[in-house]
Amino acid sequence: MLKPEYFDGKEQRMMELYQQLSEYVLKEAARFLVQAGEITPTADRLLQRLQLMGEAQAEIEKKLEQLTRLSRKELRTLLQDAVLTSWEADAAPFREIGIDLSDPLKNPAVIRIMDAQYKRSQGELQNLTRTTMKQSHLDLINMLDEADMRVAAGVQSYSAAINDILTRYAGRGIYVFYPTGTRRTLEAAVMCCIRTSMAQMAGQLTLEFIKEAGTNLIITSAHTGARFTKKDEPANHQSWQGKVFYITNADLADLTAVKGKIESDGQKAGGSPNTGKYPDFRKTTGYGTGEGLAGYNCRHSFGPYDERIGNPWRDKNGNLVDGAGNRIDSEESKQKYLDSQRLRAIERNIRATKRQLVAKEQLMQGATEEERQRLQPEYDKLAYDLTQQYKKYNDFAREHNLQPQYGRTKLADFGREQTKQSNQGARRYKNAEK
Repeated sequence: MLKPEYFDGKEQRMMELYQQLSEYVLKEAARFLVQAGEITPTADRLLQRLQLMGEAQAEIEKKLEQLTRLSRKELRTLLQDAVLTSWEADAAPFREIGIDLSDPLKNPAVIRIMDAQYKRSQGELQNLTRTTMKQSHLDLINMLDEADMRVAAGVQSYSAAINDILTRYAGRGIYVFYPTGTRRTLEAAVMCCIRTSMAQMAGQLTLEFIKEAGTNLIITSAHTGARFTKKDEPANHQSWQGKVFYITNADLADLTAVKGKIESDGQKAGGSPNTGKYPDFRKTTGYGTGEGLAGYNCRHSFGPYDERIGNPWRDKNGNLVDGAGNRIDSEESKQKYLDSQRLRAIERNIRATKRQLVAKEQLMQGATEEERQRLQPEYDKLAYDLTQQYKKYNDFAREHNLQPQYGRTKLADFGREQTKQSNQGARRYKNAEK
């Protein structure tokens, strides 16, 4: 079992790697659009732009190759840490009743599970990067076509057109489109992939430990601010968190896809056949469906359970508690979930403004003195907006008793120097307003 707080910040390093790709694409788009505008209107104009497009894509592909090598190493480290953390949480209570679970890194079944999850996760990340490559190519073409159309229609100058287009593109970020028709930003897609990979692998390992312990009882974790719906369904995580469930041997064999004899109910750890005392695990929690336990972006986990151990997610009066033993009030939990979603929205806005500042800075580097004088006030206004977004972020977190997660507001290439320049721009804007 992985406690809910375990997931906090675990995806940050992977996020930084893919943010580097996102920001690199943004900078290449700015460079490409500026250079495309310098091409003279001759018969070779189309060929020259196609050549420039190829150069931009080649640079993006080189960056992608570098980040892919780094992400593979980071992914394996993340998954191995999740294995050891989950195993320790599952093994500790069983030691108290005299049952020792095998060392996961010496267990062939566990190694197979970890390798299989690594391959699945790496495949998903590779799909994300391939999608990013295709989408960035389409984005460059669309932005160039839109700029040319605006200029041809006499709406704007070329420099003003690419300024507007890049600002919009930076604020939006790179989208990843799924076969289902849904879309996510690259950052959100990577975060979802990493969290889901850790949760799913921990779940598969726990099912292996359940068989090893000889129990058919499972307990789910609990936390304040869990996802909820108005129905009693798997997608309503508040309805099944912190409870004990029963899983049949047939389901264990099906879910873990492990061949061999499954031990009979209650043979070792005192679990008893399901007589209606505990609800069905898979049906109630939706494990394996993507919308319930260990589904997309879910921070819940589960572990093997024995009636002699006691439920750590309930106090002596039977009230639901979190990992620190604090009572979870249903209505407060729902409000915290809604508040946390609003906080995530502010974080997304902060990242969008930072991308826009990166785009403006890139445009100013290749601009004439006259264009820089026009772009500087726009940069300063964005910089001031960023300070106000951070103020709103901190105020909202304090007023609603939430912990700010500044790692979620970071951009890989928006470091100390960029922050310094942004702060200077914010001061210029504030002084100009006065």
